[in-house]
Amino acid sequence: MKKIIFICPYFGKYPNYFNLTLNSIKYNDTIDWLIITDIKKIYEYPQNVKIINMTFDELREKVQSVFDFKISLDTPYKICDYKCAYGYIFKEYISSYDFWGHCDFDCIYGDLRKYLTENILNKYEKVYYLGHLSLYKNIERINKIFKCKIDEEIDYEKIYSNKEIYAFDELGIVNILNYNDIKIYSDFSFADIHIWDRAFTLIKAKINFETGKMYFEIDKNKKRIFSFNNGKLYGFSIDKKDKYKIEKEEYMYIHLQKRFMDNYVNNIDEFLIIPNKFIDYQDINRDFIIKNTKDNILYKRYIKTRRSYNKRKDKFNFLKMIKRKIFGLK
Repeated sequence: MKKIIFICPYFGKYPNYFNLTLNSIKYNDTIDWLIITDIKKIYEYPQNVKIINMTFDELREKVQSVFDFKISLDTPYKICDYKCAYGYIFKEYISSYDFWGHCDFDCIYGDLRKYLTENILNKYEKVYYLGHLSLYKNIERINKIFKCKIDEEIDYEKIYSNKEIYAFDELGIVNILNYNDIKIYSDFSFADIHIWDRAFTLIKAKINFETGKMYFEIDKNKKRIFSFNNGKLYGFSIDKKDKYKIEKEEYMYIHLQKRFMDNYVNNIDEFLIIPNKFIDYQDINRDFIIKNTKDNILYKRYIKTRRSYNKRKDKFNFLKMIKRKIFGLK
């Protein structure tokens, strides 16, 4: 079995359902996690999780030490651009692994090995291409491939010396891999939740590998609720052709897209995930699904998410306007 490690720098405060995420990680005991964090709060970390306590300033110094030019890493959000370089930056932690990767903590994980099969890992050097979970084969060529400059825009020195966010871990690295004829396994096995729908609507961020552009497909026709059951993650929905039939589908993981969620779970091994909260497991029937998949569900957490996003968007647009005025840009 190929050995896998996820590298996860995380600073600030974990989601309020981090105990559920950790428990889902515990069930994936053939995969290791390395969390680099300044968070000192005590959690019941499973045996397959290693913690390295580090301040954000210390992380910046660590990243700077592997580059011979001055990097820009002023905020935790900028770390996203460095994700595709983790195999190079944190090489001393991954020598015994066949694959390294990165993942997010606004997720609940199902049975990862069911989808990260030996056949896939033998065939591909890159598995998935989105920031919330991706894997890279742990070989020097792949670990350094982010340094390949394609043009003036896809240039790691420019990206790593600039404060702006470039989504280098997604679009940039995919263009580099395509340029070097490296195939990416990209079949969707996870539930990526669309952040702006009140109900759980799935969104698929796809990349046109010929143009390197990303586009989105939103499944408005089917709304779901989810259950976590002893390491397995399932989605439930009403069959469109037979409104009395419940469809059940297993997923690799659910990505909640930074959605604010209330956590009312007592049994962390069996619980339900509905649009605004985690609740203890109960019988899933047609009425329960319909109630929790309405488009007009109103809850405070949704409003808070929306306000938080709008504030960030307004701040970004304001700074962009100031920058244009300073440099005389249109």
